[in-house]
This record gives sequence, C-alpha cells and structure tokens, in this order.
Amino acid sequence: MTFENVLVTVVAFVVLAGGTAFAAQQLGKKTVGAKQLKANAVTSKKIKKNAVTRAKIRNGSVDSGKVLDGSLGSVDLNLADVPFSRIVHEGRGGSTVAVGTALTPFPLDNPTYTQAAGENDLFFGALSVTFPPGCTSPRDANAMVLVDSAKPTDPPSGDIVAQGSVEDDEGTGTVTKQMRLGPGEIGGGRFEPATATSHTLSLVVEAECNAGSGVTATNGALDVIGVR
Repeated sequence: MTFENVLVTVVAFVVLAGGTAFAAQQLGKKTVGAKQLKANAVTSKKIKKNAVTRAKIRNGSVDSGKVLDGSLGSVDLNLADVPFSRIVHEGRGGSTVAVGTALTPFPLDNPTYTQAAGENDLFFGALSVTFPPGCTSPRDANAMVLVDSAKPTDPPSGDIVAQGSVEDDEGTGTVTKQMRLGPGEIGGGRFEPATATSHTLSLVVEAECNAGSGVTATNGALDVIGVR
C-alpha cells in the first residue's frame, strides 16, 4: 500500500463522516415522523418542562386511570360546574354558655355565608350540654338552628332549619351529653335561590330541670351541606 493510497482513503473517510454529521444536523423541516423514531426513544427526561400543553393533548386521552390517586383537590376543580354534596360552610363556637328555660343564643365565630345560585342547602350541627348535680332529673335540653332570624329567642317556625334534643332521666351527678341537630318535622332547607344569597345562621338552646338549674352548653358546631 503506497502513501498516496493511504492518504486517499483517509481523505475519503473524513469527507464521508463529515458529510454524514452535516446531513444529520441539517434534516429538513418535518422530515422526522413517528416512523423515524425508535420505540420508547422519547422518554420523560427528553421532554422540555412545560412543553406539553392542553392543545397537545387529544380529547379523551387522559382518563381516571392516568390520574394519580389523591392528586386532584377542590382547588383543581371548577366547583360551580360540578354536581356535589359537600360542606359549603362551617360555623363553630367554643364558648361556654349558661342555659335556662328561655331560648339562649349560642355565639358562633363565623355565622354568615353565601348560598350559591341553584344550590340546595341543608343544615346539621352538634352541641355539648352539661347537666350539673344542682339540676335534678328528669332534665333535658333542646336546640335549634335558625337562618336569617330577626327574633332568635322567639323564632317563627319558618326560620328553623334544624333541631335536636338530649335528656337525662336518671342522672344525679354531672352529666355531659352530645346533642345532634338536623332537619326535623319543622326544620328544613333553603332551596335553589335564583341568585347568590347571603345568610346569617343562629344557634339557640334551652334547658329544663325537674328542680334547680346550672345547665351549660359548649362546643357548638354547624355544617351547611350544599347539594347541586
């Protein structure tokens, strides 16, 4: 093999290799398609962050099987367009209130809320009632949830949306009972206003002893359940 042959061979290799590299970097626009990509060649690491937008996702291609369990919350949903039955407002109060035979308001930290247009609202609650030894058996307590009541201590029946009661027929010492409140014969809901409507909630309670007094109520809680 002569020097000239070796030189010609090297030059030819450089030209061919360079030409191949040049051609690889000068691919025509839209010349690489699905057929030119090796299976599994495009991995998640090769996709630029935020490169895949909503416009690039085919309708119906992302279903529940492709969404990580627990990855979506209420902030990810347009709740106004989603049928639901959920808590739309919570009213709470931690005061201790002396309760007698007349209806007594129990203070709530956040008594006002807005009912969405077309939403049905139901009302539920809880209240802890303590009967002391000075209140002899039989002894009982009753409570009501009111909506937009101008006279909470003497409400008309139309203001009552939930009610509950507890009683103790045999206790002699201090007894604390948990009262549950919900829709009853009088109580009802607020149904499908044409426009968003602001409401004020009230919780009132009364108690009666065979003799004596000293009943107290604490830990009041109200939940508004919205249904669409």
